Amino acid sequence: MRAFRNFVFREFVFAAILGLIAFVLFQTLLKEYYLPIFWILFGIITVFTAVFHYSVLRVSEKETSKFTSKFMMISGIKMIIYLVIIVYYAFSFPEKARIFLVSFFILYLLYTVFEVLLIVNYFKKK
Repeated sequence: MRAFRNFVFREFVFAAILGLIAFVLFQTLLKEYYLPIFWILFGIITVFTAVFHYSVLRVSEKETSKFTSKFMMISGIKMIIYLVIIVYYAFSFPEKARIFLVSFFILYLLYTVFEVLLIVNYFKKK
């Protein structure tokens, strides 16, 4: 599965750049907004993005006629998992929930744009 190896390499580079930017920002401008859980959240989103991207690639290779419904199902499962993480953290640490939610939203947005661009690029080549 060459497309997945290509994705993992690109995601690794993307995560390294994003991690470096986050580290610099949290050491300088955003020092008061730093949560140690950020790096765990960063890792979870990175891993989930790779796992779900792998699932999307597998579905696209096997059943192209059912791709849309399977893609929506995979996206729904990912969103439910993310929602569980958000709700758990928000209720466990309500005083830090706002900072956590902003961090989560930014990471989710960046990784979603990254994944969608690579999926579109994959289908254009295919």
